[in-house]
Amino acid sequence: MNLADQIDAIARRATARVVAASNEFSATQRGLVAELAEHRAAVATPGERLRGELHREAEVAEVATPRILLPADRAESSPHTPVRDETVSDE
Repeated sequence: MNLADQIDAIARRATARVVAASNEFSATQRGLVAELAEHRAAVATPGERLRGELHREAEVAEVATPRILLPADRAESSPHTPVRDETVSDE
């Protein structure tokens, strides 16, 4: 095994460890978020529950709203639009 293969093997192992740690962190974070939501729901007052429901509905409505945008090649700053020659000629 030459030096390049050894370096590659070390890099692959390190990358695998970082990915595993990242996945574990994400899973733990999702679990904690779910536990916190359950706790808040269990101890919430009716006003807090209503506020939370309204907040969730507002978030859903914002995401569900379609955004109408012009296609890139119709936009003024599009890279597909030919450059207009704005030089002044002395004819």
